Amino acid sequence: MFFLFFFVTAVILFGVLCLTAFMAFQVRHSNHSAKNMPKKDTASLCVVLGSGGHTSEMMELVKHFGEEFDERTYIIADTDTMSEDKAINHEKSRNNEKFCIEKIPRSREVGQSYLTSIGSTINATAFAVKLIYRIRPDLIVLNGPGTCIPVALAAAFFDIIRLIDTVIIYEESICRVKKLSLSGAILYYLGMVDCLIVHWPGLKKSYPRATYIQDLEHKFTLDGSEKKSQ
Repeated sequence: MFFLFFFVTAVILFGVLCLTAFMAFQVRHSNHSAKNMPKKDTASLCVVLGSGGHTSEMMELVKHFGEEFDERTYIIADTDTMSEDKAINHEKSRNNEKFCIEKIPRSREVGQSYLTSIGSTINATAFAVKLIYRIRPDLIVLNGPGTCIPVALAAAFFDIIRLIDTVIIYEESICRVKKLSLSGAILYYLGMVDCLIVHWPGLKKSYPRATYIQDLEHKFTLDGSEKKSQ
């Protein structure tokens, strides 16, 4: 009887601890500009590429990141045969040699049932945890495909246990006019991103915590504060 009481109490306390840590994570990432981060001259950028139109949208966004993001890692699904070439061509156009391509298993293939995708997502998350721990990015930029969920989960895990502090930005696909994609909805409702960007005012109205792309009057600096765009 005593053992049962001790076990139940331990489980409850552990649950409360985990919930408190996750809520603290959400607070930090809902107001990132208030966090005290060490000032840096350069930062590492991690970009998760999907396939097809998702990659094109992400590469268009990456073009706006300056030279201060000198170390860049591109994460693609191991079945994606197109995104790697686009990332390499972009970095060659910048004469940048400080980049690498990393591959992880795809969490969900096109047409795969949600039930069977649970196992593949767990597998992809395990790979993502090892990868994020190794590269320790300062900023992660995500876009629509399911590949981004394992990476976001891995980054959130290390942030919750205060091992790595990473800014997470998610850009929803321009094709999403009325509602978020499954990936976007997961990240939005779990509060796992510092900024979720949408392209349509109607979508912003449906998801108030999202950021309408034309309202981006500020941009993050490397010390975690915000400054007016020029």
